[in-house]
Amino acid sequence: MGFTLAAYLESIATATHTELAAVPDQHLVTNGDDIVIPDKYDKLMGMFAAGITMSRAQLSSPALRKTLIVDADQINIGAEPLSEPPFVNLFNNPRQLKSSEGARVLATQGSGAAEVERIGIFLGDGVVEEVTGEIMTVRCTGATTLVAGVWNLVPLTFTQQLEAGEYNVVGARFEAAGAVLGRLVIPGSPWRPGCMATDSIADKPNERFEKGNSGIWGKFSHSFPPQAEFLSISADTAEVVYLDLVKVS
Repeated sequence: MGFTLAAYLESIATATHTELAAVPDQHLVTNGDDIVIPDKYDKLMGMFAAGITMSRAQLSSPALRKTLIVDADQINIGAEPLSEPPFVNLFNNPRQLKSSEGARVLATQGSGAAEVERIGIFLGDGVVEEVTGEIMTVRCTGATTLVAGVWNLVPLTFTQQLEAGEYNVVGARFEAAGAVLGRLVIPGSPWRPGCMATDSIADKPNERFEKGNSGIWGKFSHSFPPQAEFLSISADTAEVVYLDLVKVS
């Protein structure tokens, strides 16, 4: 079982419920406000909605409208993810979507002025199996100047040398000054698992995405380590990623 992360982001200046634009993505098809649901990961595993005055967020698709669309019952109120960012957690009870159809999100804000709203969606193939055993964490750094509002590829420098072999990624933490979301680009995998970011080591991440609680994110060889992608609201110049790893060979 696995999952991948995609996002919507748009500045809106109205108190009416408004669709947000899909963030262009190299690993999923996007079309205006739509993220097209892939064949393999056709279940909604969770949703993260954030805005300074956001009061309502929804995810809708033709398949969901036959029953109930997803209303966010937890919203991150603020410009950046909170310390332990809240999100709609469906990892143990995913909602079935339909592959090849478009999923859209809507948001309402109350500022009366233009405000950037951000929503991330987690797509997967079923209930994840939590990982136990010897989990190690390695710190990685990046020095990419991010462009606000888009996914930015960040090459990572490991601060410790990995023993030769293969590793499962079983969690991650992403840090940058204005970061909203972070995800991994794992060699050989078409998917990009990730989670809500933090802006400081002092912030508490959401435990769902640490130490095996969201299953195996992917596998890599020490010779071909992952890179990261960050979605930020500012032009950050320094990034930190902590990878939770299990050595498998």
